[in-house]
Amino acid sequence: MRLDTESLRALKLVIETGGVTEAAERLSLTQSAVSWKLRRLEGRVGHSLLKREGRVLRPTRHGRELLEFADRILSAHDAAVQRFRGSALTGSICLGATDDFATTRVAGIAGRFRWAHPGIRLQVKAGSSLSVAAWAETGEVDLAVMPVEANQVRHDDLPLWTDQLEFIQAIDAEPLGDQPVPLVTFGEHCFYGRIASTLLDEAGIAYEEVLQSASTAGVRAAVSAGFGISLMNRGFMTPDQCLWSGSERVATPPAVHYVVRAARLPLTAAEQSLVAELRGSVPPVWDEMTEPGAAMIEP
Repeated sequence: MRLDTESLRALKLVIETGGVTEAAERLSLTQSAVSWKLRRLEGRVGHSLLKREGRVLRPTRHGRELLEFADRILSAHDAAVQRFRGSALTGSICLGATDDFATTRVAGIAGRFRWAHPGIRLQVKAGSSLSVAAWAETGEVDLAVMPVEANQVRHDDLPLWTDQLEFIQAIDAEPLGDQPVPLVTFGEHCFYGRIASTLLDEAGIAYEEVLQSASTAGVRAAVSAGFGISLMNRGFMTPDQCLWSGSERVATPPAVHYVVRAARLPLTAAEQSLVAELRGSVPPVWDEMTEPGAAMIEP
């Protein structure tokens, strides 16, 4: 069995974009060519890798497993190409990122970027969403990766991915009865708490803020322990968590849009290179509980 990098890259982009059309545009290929690469890849591994959910293509369990290998294979391949091709780029970049992104993706991205561009000095600064946005406004960072509400997306923001907000609780959480809802938030420097309180107020549901934590790990741990519920990204959910049992009593929470925002334009050549790495390395969030079993996709 041989897995060629271009087929793996096609799989990665289709999963990232949710469809063949945009992936084909990014690869400068026809849709039929991308579909052929995917069918060939499925034939080689002997499993369906994608399934259709409405108008969107999602990975099956085997697709998720192969994507983990594809990320490592493509990263090593691209780093080797850059290393031996050489990079003449120089400069310095300070990247601001929210805690969730910094702890899950930045280390790998920064490592590959440093290897590919040894002449660029890259620093990373992590903080809450509102803090990161303020750093971009004041020029404290050169580039910022952060979630924003739909009405806060700017025309010059570069989109990464979108995730749905949900009220989350521990699977084995005790019923609350007539007690106020215990609310766990990311603190005053994150807009999620404001959205949560607005939704609960509009529904006439009493609540009390029982814990603030600026870190995603802290909020997830508190929810898993049954200390309270939290409004957070659906993609942050762990296997011991589920949607809050009272979710049907409140309006549907909004989606959040992760973007790259520049402190100043135009971007330098070094910044353009980092933005390309960011946009090419961030996968979408999918439901880890989704069952496999989709048929091979059609061209």
